[in-house]
Parts: sequence; C-alpha cells; structure tokens
Amino acid sequence: MSQANRVGKQNARERVLAEKVARQRRERRRKQMTIGGVVVLVVAVAGGVGIAVSAAKHNSTPYLAPAAAVVDPQAKSTKATGIHIGSDDAPVKMNVFEDFRCPVCQEVETAVEPTYRQYVEAGKLQITYHPARVIDSHDNGTGSLNGANAAACAQDQSQFLPLHDLLYANQPNEQTDPWADKSALLKIADEIPALKSSADFQSCVTGGTHNGWVQANADNFNKLGLPGTPTMFIDGQQLSFTQNSAAAVLQYFQGQLDAAFKKDGGKAGTPTTLPTAPTSAPSSGASSPSSGASSSGAPATTPPSSASSSASSAGSSAPTPTSSKS
Repeated sequence: MSQANRVGKQNARERVLAEKVARQRRERRRKQMTIGGVVVLVVAVAGGVGIAVSAAKHNSTPYLAPAAAVVDPQAKSTKATGIHIGSDDAPVKMNVFEDFRCPVCQEVETAVEPTYRQYVEAGKLQITYHPARVIDSHDNGTGSLNGANAAACAQDQSQFLPLHDLLYANQPNEQTDPWADKSALLKIADEIPALKSSADFQSCVTGGTHNGWVQANADNFNKLGLPGTPTMFIDGQQLSFTQNSAAAVLQYFQGQLDAAFKKDGGKAGTPTTLPTAPTSAPSSGASSPSSGASSSGAPATTPPSSASSSASSAGSSAPTPTSSKS
C-alpha cells in the first residue's frame, strides 16, 4: 500500500472518530445544562413512560378539571387540560407546559413573567398553562402532583396566577420533595388572603381534588413527546431558550412576542386586570441568595414597570438555562 493511501485511510478514520466524538458531545450537551453553576439533568422523551407509570402509582383520583379550564388545540387533547389568563380576543396565544418543581421553569419564569403580565393586561396576549409532573418521575415523588393540584384548586378560587407565582418563589431544591407534605403548600398559599380564608381551597388541596386532571396533563405531555419543561409555544411556534443570561432570555422572549403581535395585525384585544402578585412572588421581587439562581430559590430581581427596563434589570447576576429542558 502506498504512503498516500495509508495517509488517506488514516485521515478518513480520524474524520469518523472526530464525528463520533462530536455526536457524543452534542448528546451530552442535550442531556445537561448549567444554571448558575448547578448541573440539572434533562428529562428526555425516553423518560416519558417513567413519568406516567410513576405518577399513576400515586393517583387514582377521577378526572375533574378546575373552574374555567379550556381545551387547548396546542395540547391536541379533547379534554379541558388548560388554564388560561388574558382575554379571548388577545391576538397572540402562548402555551406553557411546566412543572412547579422544575428549576429551569423557575429561571425562565422569573426572567419573563413581569413582561408577559404587561402584554396580557394590555390585551395583546393570552396564555394557556399546563401544569405537569415531570420531576416526580425522578424521585418517585408527589410534590409536582401536589403543587399542580394546589394551583388548580387556586383556579377554582380565581387565584391561579398568584399561587402560580408563589410556588415558583418558594420552589424547593429539586433533590428534595417537601411538597409531598400538603401542609407545606397550604402554608405557602396562606400568603394569599382569598386562599387562606377558603375552606374549599384547603379541602381541595388536602383531598387532591384535581389530581386526575394533573395526571391527564402529564399523560398528554408524554403523548406529545415534548422535550422537557418548560416548553413554550407562541402562536404554535416552540420557543428555544438557548441564552445564557436572564437579560438575553427576556430579550429573545420579548422579541418573539413583538414579532407575533405584529404578524397578527398589531391590534390589541380587550385589556384585562390580573390579580395582584404576592409580595414574595418573582414578579414582585423574590429574594434569593447573592450567588444567583439555584434550584432552591428564584433569582433576586425587582422588575420595573416597563418591559425595556425589565430587560436591563435582569442582568447577568441571574443566570438562566442554556436549554428549555429540565
């Protein structure tokens, strides 16, 4: 064999090896992300069966949707699995698949929630939420189930968004499952007067009234083959959170909203007033350790009144995910 042939074959082998290494690295990046120095494992589609099977062990409650639940075309389900906020005539529609124990959900929510509240109240945006239970599949836990059920119970009292925000503001470390104890959730909800004084809300939480509804969302999440939480769609287009700072996440998110609003005609629908966010919720300036975001708390931010100043206040001190998966 000539020297040229040997060199050619060696180069070919090296190219094959390099491509193999590159694929392995891409796969590792897909399965990992870094949030403020904390590595969070991705919940891959392959784990979907585990989610459903694990969840089923803890849930035999019949399906009962919360008040005003809606059928969401994005969810491709005939069941009313969604909870929406905002006016029906808002031109831009956003769909959110989330898990209240998911640290990446908290990161993204803290970065963008003050802005999307403004769009909702201005009549530009309507959001449909689908609380699921992804993290439960890792530890055979029930905290995600209980948290989502509590949010659904709050929806029965027209307090979904305030409790939604509080759950993220008080999110535990994902390696623990303190929300398996429902009294921990009731203690969080006590910050909302309408929930603290509601015997119906408390019995709904302790009795797991909407567990079957949460499970329906979890099952549908798996059937859709979604990559993880949070998964967000704006007018049917899935968002890709590949940014590495809260400011960049917000800039990307607001750009997607503005582009959709312009595409939809640039005319707002009916303005709406959202319930006031609790003082410790992310949109009101949740406190956290000075080291920045982690799975045990929200980044310290104090959102200003305008979307543009929200972006500047987000800053690099509040690291955000390099992926939309958790």
